[in-house]
Amino acid sequence: MADLPPDWLHQLVGVKTPHVVAGIAGGVVRGFVSKGFTWPQRLGSAVVGAAVAGYGTPFSAPILRKWLDLWQYPPGDIEGSLGFALGLVGMTVCDALIRWARRWRDGAPPPFPKG
Repeated sequence: MADLPPDWLHQLVGVKTPHVVAGIAGGVVRGFVSKGFTWPQRLGSAVVGAAVAGYGTPFSAPILRKWLDLWQYPPGDIEGSLGFALGLVGMTVCDALIRWARRWRDGAPPPFPKG
């Protein structure tokens, strides 16, 4: 393993290893906190948490930084915390998107409210 580049995962699939590790941690916490999860569901939560954090952190970190700048929050590295949070909610968001897609498949969504 000594011949691997420093961030081999980033070179392989385009996600940074710290984001994925934070997402796995968030997914594991979600799996253990949620009652009634089987071990395969807990493992799935960790995998989905890693994917959501890996791909979602680079997208959402600049947005969060701008929002924190509005509140004059001191600058710092927020990507680890953000990756953990995305890993924690990743399976819930994916589940909601799947339910929304099934509902849309079965019938068109209601029209957008005017106002």
